[in-house]
Amino acid sequence: MELDLLAEAEFRTAPNMKQKVLSAAKLFNEAQKGTNLGLAQFREAMSTSDFPILLSKGFEVEAIQAQKDAVKEYEPFALERKVPDFRPKKLRDLFGNTEFEEVAEGEEYKADTLDELEVEYRVKKFGRRFGYTWELALSGDFTDMADFPRRIGNGAVETSNKNVFGLFVNENGPRDDFFASKDTKPLSPQNLQDAINAFALKEDWRGDLVDTTGLVLVVPPTLQLEAQRIVGAAELELEVTDGNKKTKTRMQNPFTGLVQVVVSRKLVELDKSANRATTWYLLAGKGSTHPAVIHVALNGHENVDIRTKRDQGNRVGGGEIPFEEGSYLDDTIDFRGRHIDGSAKGLQDADGKALVAYASTGSTQG
Repeated sequence: MELDLLAEAEFRTAPNMKQKVLSAAKLFNEAQKGTNLGLAQFREAMSTSDFPILLSKGFEVEAIQAQKDAVKEYEPFALERKVPDFRPKKLRDLFGNTEFEEVAEGEEYKADTLDELEVEYRVKKFGRRFGYTWELALSGDFTDMADFPRRIGNGAVETSNKNVFGLFVNENGPRDDFFASKDTKPLSPQNLQDAINAFALKEDWRGDLVDTTGLVLVVPPTLQLEAQRIVGAAELELEVTDGNKKTKTRMQNPFTGLVQVVVSRKLVELDKSANRATTWYLLAGKGSTHPAVIHVALNGHENVDIRTKRDQGNRVGGGEIPFEEGSYLDDTIDFRGRHIDGSAKGLQDADGKALVAYASTGSTQG
């Protein structure tokens, strides 16, 4: 009877590898429902040589999809770069705004002096093992088995989030080695305008004004409503300077199209200070010529890599033992996720501080 359970199984009859993998995942999902037929088919399938391999590939597809679906909180402001290997690479700036000089008749063209700026970045290797027991597989409780691909995929994205956000925030709040200075002003339309104005006359290493055409307001969930209210309002009341006189004037929202809001849970996960609920950041967007941070990936290895450990040994009478029967040492079935990722501070001033980056704790507390 058991031999007939898989006679017409899709993971064997499907015309190509993609369909076989999808069919294996489908059979696993049916087993999760707990029906007698689904459980019987799954257990029989796990005893074959091909199904466990197909299911592992299905898990990898699920993990990659979870990685794609997870929120990459850094995307709006992190410049993306890819490297071919683990060696450090350099972002070189040889450009900038330059003016032509008048050339007289017969005169030689004058050469421009290019002030070269180098920013080093690289990737590192990250990973985690996930396992479940042979007893769990026998019990038919597939909750943990079904959940681990999502955990691996989400874990890869959370690693990237931590690497990027860790550049400018730590347990004490905004990092001193990233920001030229830290403010204590609470988030408000006026204080946001003042922060933007502080960039207005700032120059880079070539003497060019920094690029403020696209800015990202990064806030914790506690400031989400206020940030969206400020950036999304049709009109705002702001201070206008006329000579030595300052007056409050209601005007069309100047932040529309200029500032994007990013709400980040990673901020409060990293920041353990008394001000973490009120701290806000203003960073250059990823399309800026002066990006504040860089996110780095390894060419050809952008997706999480999943492998299983085959250390189940051999039977005394000979013959291979499927990996789903567990480790020789402790009967566990083990999977490993690998993620290659990196981050680096972007374009900086002479003191090594980010050029277009502002932070305010929103309070003098602590």
